[in-house]
Parts: sequence; C-alpha cells; structure tokens
Amino acid sequence: MEIGKDNELEDSPADSQHIELVHNDIETNGGFAELVIQDDAHFPDGGVKAWCTALAGFLAFVASIGFLSGGSVFQSYYTTTTLSSSSSSDIAWIGSVQLWGCFFFGIWAGRLSDKYGPTLPFAVGTFFMVFGMMMASISKSYYQFLLSQGFCVGFGMGLIFTPALAVQSQWFLRRRGFVVGAVMSGQNVGGVYLGYSYPISSPQTNFTFFKSGIVWPVMANRLLNHDGVSLSWTLRIIGFMQLGLMVAATILVQPRFPRTLEHDGLPVKQYLTDKRTILFAIAMLVMDLGIYVPWFYITPYAMRYGASASLAFYDAAILNGGALLGCYALGIIADSGVGFFNSLTVATFGCAIVAFAWIGAQNTVGVIAWAIMYGVLSGALQAIFSPCLSLLAPTPEVIGSWNGIGIAIASFAVLGTGPIAGQLLSDTGDNSYLPMQLFTAVSLALSGGFYLVTRFLVSRDRWV
Repeated sequence: MEIGKDNELEDSPADSQHIELVHNDIETNGGFAELVIQDDAHFPDGGVKAWCTALAGFLAFVASIGFLSGGSVFQSYYTTTTLSSSSSSDIAWIGSVQLWGCFFFGIWAGRLSDKYGPTLPFAVGTFFMVFGMMMASISKSYYQFLLSQGFCVGFGMGLIFTPALAVQSQWFLRRRGFVVGAVMSGQNVGGVYLGYSYPISSPQTNFTFFKSGIVWPVMANRLLNHDGVSLSWTLRIIGFMQLGLMVAATILVQPRFPRTLEHDGLPVKQYLTDKRTILFAIAMLVMDLGIYVPWFYITPYAMRYGASASLAFYDAAILNGGALLGCYALGIIADSGVGFFNSLTVATFGCAIVAFAWIGAQNTVGVIAWAIMYGVLSGALQAIFSPCLSLLAPTPEVIGSWNGIGIAIASFAVLGTGPIAGQLLSDTGDNSYLPMQLFTAVSLALSGGFYLVTRFLVSRDRWV
C-alpha cells in the first residue's frame, strides 16, 4: 500500500516509523524526488532465516572488524621487536590501511551481496583475510607486513563488513535498529577493554598506556607476552579462529532475494544524483573525521590529569563498554517509534555537546563520567547509520550497494583521522589536547547539521 503526500498518515509514532522510503518518478522541489510510504509487509522481521542471518552478521563482525581492536598490541610488538628499525608512525599505517580497507572495499562487496547474495563476498573475504594473516605470519620486513596484514587482510575484511551489515536491513524493518545494533556490537566484543594489559607507547605522546580486549587483543597479548608463543604462531592461531568464525557465518547467512545474472554495474550515478544520499554520505564522512579521536587518546589523556596507569586502563574499558550499550540502546529507541533519522540527528548533536564537554573533564572523576557519556553516544551513532542508508535505497534489492558506496566514501575520513589528530597534538608540543578536542566536537556538530538537513529532505513525517 502506498500513500502519497496529500493523504498523510495519522498513525502513532510507533506505526509510522515502520516504513520504507522509496523514490517516485516525479522530480520536484528542485530535483528532490517526492517520497512515499510503502507497506512493510514484505519484510519478514523474524523467522529462522532472518535470525540466522543476524547471528552470522555478529560472528562476522567479531572475526573481521573486531580484530582491529587488537591492533595496538601488534603496533607495540612490532615497534619493540619485529620492526624495531621502522618508525612508530610507519608501523601505524599497517592498522590504518587495514581499517580503511575494511570500509572502502565495501563498495564492491555491497553490490556482490545484492546480486549474488552475501555468501559469495563472505567466502571470498574470508579467503583473503585468512590468507593475509598467514602471509603476515611468515613476513619479515615492513613492506611485507603492510601488504599482508594491511592491504590483504583489509581487503578481506572489506568484503565481509558491508554485506554483514547491509543484509540485516533486507530481512528486518520493525526490528532493524535493534538487530543492526546487535550485529555492530560484535566489534565491541573484540574491543571492550578487559582482562590482560600490555604497555604501549603512543608515537604522539610521552605517555605509556594500556590497551586490551575480550577476544583478539587478550589472545594476542596472552600468546605473545605471557605464554611465549612466537609472533608467527600467534598470527596463525588468530587466522584459524577467524576461519572458524567465518565458516559458521557463511553457513548461517541467508540471501533475502534471488540471485540475478544481469551484468549491471554499481549504481554510482544514481547514488550521486540523489541529493539526500549525498548529504548523508557527507555527514558520515565528517562524523568519521572526529568520532574516533577520543578512542585513540582517552588513556593518555586520563593519565595527564592524574589517573594512574591502572585507572586510565579502566577509562578505556568504560568508553568501549559504553559503546557496547549504545549499539543496542539507540536502535531500540529508533524501533520504538522515534525514527532512525530523528534518533541519529539528535544523538549526533548530543555527542557533539559531550565532545565539547571533554574540554572541561580535567580530573579523574570528570574523565570517567565523560567516558561513559561519550562511549554510549558514539557507539550509538556507529550502529544507526546503516538503517538510515538502507531507508534511502530506492529498493530493498540495492540496500547492499547503497551501504557500500556510503561506507566507501566515509573510509577516507577513517584513513585520515589518526594522522590529523596526532598532528594537532604534536603542534602543541604534546602539551595541549584543546585543538584535538575542538576538532572532534566541531566535526560532530557539522555532521549533525548535515544529518538534520537530510532528515527534513527525506520526509515531513515527524517520526522518521
């Protein structure tokens, strides 16, 4: 059932939330297509296949982007042992390229998922991710680690990340926020800072801080620094575990639509001519420029204002634990009737306000309180962008492509955020975090502005 703008719904907020936005053929409002409301009856929103797909997405996130939470363990180990002749900034590019690849290569992975189902990109991505880990296990020089653990593993993760995320929106609408948040929490399962610790020196600071996690960082730290296992076998063990997780995920994930043999390419032109989608992609890019900065620097920042190394370690735990909560919380709120775009816009401005408040967090209690708030809000933002992108897709069949293109655009911000933040800190002689804090807050505020404009261009319905 489709209802035009002249016959607006008077449903409750919860009812009006559960819509799928589609494009009309008529262009009005200076090139903005009118949006109509489509019945959501064709979304299963449950069932064995749908929930198996959600579990597959969670496992895929643990195996892929969740592994990135252990990057600091390898950064420190390479700096002090294997690649001691290379600079810390050069070694940091291994993890940066890996994260960039995880986002950028989704532009093709999303399309593959739309055309052939998520099983194909999962399988190919698993091969490259595990192959890269095995090649890293026999690497000796910097360029070998950059090619194997950086580019090859990043490419494999990129083929997994976007399909694991986007396919959820093809199965779910009424529960989309909760399910996507649950899948996204897989990265936090690998990144909640618990258990063991290992000292890591930041190349931009004089502080030594501690970073660890539930799955990959704890495992890598335990094998390398406590059990005396070699780097080669540590990488192989992780690779075999990733393989096991991804085999399970590949078996569980279910395609929503039949395969198509049409040889049509990426809908880049269609994407780039939709001003709503472009504004949303810009908002994502600007958001990603600043949102990750506190994650890199919360521990040395806490130590600067009086926290012990042990307490600063728990500040990082609180930040990531808050993100785990935020992944679920905002999705549930959006599903309840507030709307995906409303939730994302308000949360982004809220996160910007909290980022400005970071300037005033200059004692132990203040930093802890700030870490709780920022963790929840920043985690929520990372979990809710995909449902919004999926609503902007012209049809459910191209949700993967829409997510892939948007995430690929934002990937360049992810590649640059670390170097930019580090340079801002270095320019002050490592004496002031203020430029970095302002950069984070202003980026989030600008992103909120772009989200707000997009939200009003999408629909005049209050609950969207």
